[in-house]
Amino acid sequence: MKRVSMVVVAAAVLAALAGCGGEGGDAGSNTGGTGGTGGTGGTGGTGGTGGTGGTGGTAGTPLALEVRGPVGTQLTLRNNGADDLALTVPATAGSTDTVNAQSGSFATPLAAGAAWAVSIAAKPAAMTCSVYKGATGTMPAAAGAVKAGCEHTFDHVSLNTARNTRGTFFDSSAPAIGGSAVYGEGRFVAFVSSADLGGNSAGRRQIWWRDRMSGETRLISTDASGVAGNGDSFAPAISADGLTVAFESSATNLVAGDTNGVRDVFVWSASGGTLTTGVTRVSVGAGGAQANSESYGPALSADGRVVVFASGASNLTAGVSGISTINAYRRDLVSGTNTLLTLGTNGAGVGGDKPAVSADGNRVAFWSFAANITAGDGNGLWDIFVYDHAAGTRKRVSLTSTGGERNQGTESASRVVAPAISGDGRFVAYATTASNVVPGDTNGTQDVFVVDVDSLAVQRVSTATGGAQANGDAPIGQGEKPALSHDGTWVAFSSAATNLGTATTTTGIGNVFLRNRLTQQTLPVSNQLASGSVGVPAISVNGAYVAFGASTALDARVAGSGLFAHFTNQARAWWWVD
Repeated sequence: MKRVSMVVVAAAVLAALAGCGGEGGDAGSNTGGTGGTGGTGGTGGTGGTGGTGGTGGTAGTPLALEVRGPVGTQLTLRNNGADDLALTVPATAGSTDTVNAQSGSFATPLAAGAAWAVSIAAKPAAMTCSVYKGATGTMPAAAGAVKAGCEHTFDHVSLNTARNTRGTFFDSSAPAIGGSAVYGEGRFVAFVSSADLGGNSAGRRQIWWRDRMSGETRLISTDASGVAGNGDSFAPAISADGLTVAFESSATNLVAGDTNGVRDVFVWSASGGTLTTGVTRVSVGAGGAQANSESYGPALSADGRVVVFASGASNLTAGVSGISTINAYRRDLVSGTNTLLTLGTNGAGVGGDKPAVSADGNRVAFWSFAANITAGDGNGLWDIFVYDHAAGTRKRVSLTSTGGERNQGTESASRVVAPAISGDGRFVAYATTASNVVPGDTNGTQDVFVVDVDSLAVQRVSTATGGAQANGDAPIGQGEKPALSHDGTWVAFSSAATNLGTATTTTGIGNVFLRNRLTQQTLPVSNQLASGSVGVPAISVNGAYVAFGASTALDARVAGSGLFAHFTNQARAWWWVD
């Protein structure tokens, strides 16, 4: 796993773990034979005794394994229902890394052909642990064949590096979670907080980036010398690898020449794994011209090359006149070119907002009230559209399961809706109170729907395992953005419903839920029982983590509310590697 070069935290490389358990003589050489063949390379006997009939070799080989997890984790593994092995994950010498690995071997040797079955016998209460590789097999076992791992079920992420200052649910928000296979899924979190987590004495809302491996929390809404923004910053978006963050800010001191007096979109990057100080303004027109109206609400492609955002400016592309209409844009940061997404059939910008982009930067989903982005739009309501950059096309996807027009439900005709798009660009999720998107929608609440962009097949996902309709709005906020995994299998959303799998029967309590669109299973992510509110969730690439804010303490190590990364155990934890 790659490391990120640290400024605050040392970049020591993990020492190679020593192999556990020598062979001690060939386990399969107990057939006797001539002296010298039984144990010439092992520790289990000399060549002379090895030839007396097999007594020099051992009866078998102990099964070796490795445990990965947070430093200090105490885990007891059990083999074949009886043989217990207790291991503690040590700190890494010369490093402040929060995770490490430890190897060990079960006491009872196993002969060639013998079966093993490793399970968890005891684990820390606040962790989720499993034998994630090679839980069963037959001897001999190859090196690294068996691995177990632990992860904090809830990790409080709105903390400073020293973990002695906390950003609460009430002053922190909008966590975005990144980290792909190269650096570890879910390893990095970007978020908003007005707490002073290091360098924010003025108490402005700033953007922070936390590396869960090193434990560093870094202020990134700064100028090139590290001075914090002099205005509030919001809406962080993170690339799939976790090394690029886009955000909106009213600060005027982040880059030189910022004199337009409005919100702009900026990008911070640790491209190549090297942390940097300072940002680049990306909501600009040809030649780097400042936008002549505010820009906000960015989203990023997986590699950070493409950023999409909304703006009222008229000088970012052709086809826009005046600054009274918000439009959505796609910017290629390498070519420096902008594309107007909310383009009508009349060749002009017709308005739209809340863009979300696929991992490759090609497809962008957005909201618009305009009726002339595509032909046949006659419902007089908002709709969700998908722009395909390679094809140059725009497609309306917020239709019913039969391809018809949605009804208004109980919402305003011009409600603003925030769609999500899967990383592969195949699926779009959105929320509406419309009652005719799918048959049998009679609960009269807001629901979450996922549509296949290619086939336009649509599915309601804010239902309980077994299909019961939610008895409360999902999501909680009006038009609130759901979250989608890369392949669209997992959907995360908030709800105050009491029948989606939480233990609470009290109405009005917010929780976050995770839905598997294929198995149609709904799982509670949070389980606030007596009281509580939650923020808008974000999801990692393969659904291993869901990040969100909660008004109650979910991490047993930290007293109080804040932002949390929840390990779902639906994919490997970021430190569980082969």
